[in-house]
Amino acid sequence: MAKQIIIAEKNHIAAVFADDRIQELVVATGNQQVGDIYLGTVDNVISGIDAAFVNIGDAEKNGFIHVTDLGPLRLRKTSASITELLSPQQKVLVQVMKEPTGSKGPRLTGNISLPGRYLVLMPYGKGVSLSRRIKNENERNRLRALAILLKPSGMGLLVRTEAEGTPEESIIEDLDLLQKQWDKIQQDSNYISAPALLNRDDDFIQRVLRDMYTDEVDRIVVDSESSVKRVKKQLLNWSGGRPPEGLMITSHQENTPILDHYRVNAGIKEALKPRIDLPSGGYIIIEPTEALTVIDVNSGSFTHSATSRETVLWTNYEAALEIARQLKLRNIGGVIVIDFIDMDTRRDKLKLLEQFNRVLKTDKARPQIAQLSELGLVELTRKRQGKNIYELFAQPC
Repeated sequence: MAKQIIIAEKNHIAAVFADDRIQELVVATGNQQVGDIYLGTVDNVISGIDAAFVNIGDAEKNGFIHVTDLGPLRLRKTSASITELLSPQQKVLVQVMKEPTGSKGPRLTGNISLPGRYLVLMPYGKGVSLSRRIKNENERNRLRALAILLKPSGMGLLVRTEAEGTPEESIIEDLDLLQKQWDKIQQDSNYISAPALLNRDDDFIQRVLRDMYTDEVDRIVVDSESSVKRVKKQLLNWSGGRPPEGLMITSHQENTPILDHYRVNAGIKEALKPRIDLPSGGYIIIEPTEALTVIDVNSGSFTHSATSRETVLWTNYEAALEIARQLKLRNIGGVIVIDFIDMDTRRDKLKLLEQFNRVLKTDKARPQIAQLSELGLVELTRKRQGKNIYELFAQPC
């Protein structure tokens, strides 16, 4: 499936399109972003919830770290109480794992990870792991052997999907950059006064390309000529000086703003609406709540199939495909409950779950279907990755 990426660097918004529809958004906003690394100071330790509040420089909200996320901060392995592991005014090196929402500050972790193009370096991790989306067994063996040879002592490495088919020289260069990045973070933490931001993905274009660019992308449009040069330079660095074949990189020249011309703003407005119409005449309703997100599937005006069973199955198939797209587009995380249209046979239910699992596999947030409940509800979880579309663009009525 051919894809194109629209990057509005000035707005810090990027969109991935496929079949002329937005599939994913990348938005960089706010004082704290997922992946930021801070040198903070412990403000308060609460034994009742096994957590601590950490000052990372925000006058209004402290960060929150649970005892299970302390990682290397858990110096006394045998201790179970957080009051014995952290103390007020203690300096801690932490990373944002969930951005602030509402009245809550950012969720923090001591298990720091540094993502590159082909690898993720985990300075406090162990061993080597590979992306499950790398299917070829020979390639998995090659990458695992290479990662074991390259892995710095006392650290962990994750080999990303993008490493598949990549020359060893490029992977080695990627690791070298990550190690230099970690060395600088450690050096800065020794002499900078806390609280302080030590590391952030400030290069928006590099972040978008690292997370969204694949061989399926055949066009990239940016909002300035200087951005074109930076995109080309980044891709050349990743491909050993060879420009990617069949890829067009252009700057937006029209009078209308790039986000309006490519209907990114219109797509965002549509994604904020609860109702999504399906091609056949059915529709789905998405309602986020504080605890979970509820999705309801309805057949609507679709009656073209010969039998009611076919109508139900076809509508549910369409809904599964659209729900998978909406989960990525809206960046919905946490617990999700879906009420598909009731099906009479267990065979049809299993066929639907197989279809749903298949379309969810392209999602990097790794949704996991928990179960099909006795009431016929599909329950799943999706890893939280930054703010969802409602937190970014919605306004309270």
